[in-house]
Amino acid sequence: MMLPMNRDWARLGRAIKARREQLGMTTQQALADAAGVTRQTVQALEAGRVRSRMPAAMAAIERALQWEPGEASRILTGADEAAERYAEGMPSRVRRELSDGEVVDTEVVDLGVPGSGSRLVVVFKRDSPAADMDPAELQRQVEEWTRIQRAMRDIAAPPEGNSR
Repeated sequence: MMLPMNRDWARLGRAIKARREQLGMTTQQALADAAGVTRQTVQALEAGRVRSRMPAAMAAIERALQWEPGEASRILTGADEAAERYAEGMPSRVRRELSDGEVVDTEVVDLGVPGSGSRLVVVFKRDSPAADMDPAELQRQVEEWTRIQRAMRDIAAPPEGNSR
């Protein structure tokens, strides 16, 4: 499949990795196995290697990622349909915050309320790419994010002696 000129392979790579991790596939090999492709194919896609054509394996990867057919092409060309679909029902403040900047990490904490399926979802974003930051400032932000993650997990943990 030939693609239009305005394509962002790095964005597609980030989206594939984020979705893989969201689905609990902690390794590239796990996605490769689920899609029936080689790890090298997944590795090249996640690395954002520029290509002139969409890989033949993309349909299988989309299925393994539980994406709609053509989702990779939409991400690659910057179509915002997918983002709009995922943002439906979110407060406008959240949609605004998620619309720009760089997502650095996420945390999903199960709140452990039996039968509720309740969880806390936190997105750590940065206005400028990490590559543009002073290394000391980047280190400080990562340390602060790690502290916040621990605090969230502690808050959500059941009290001592109570298994909920």
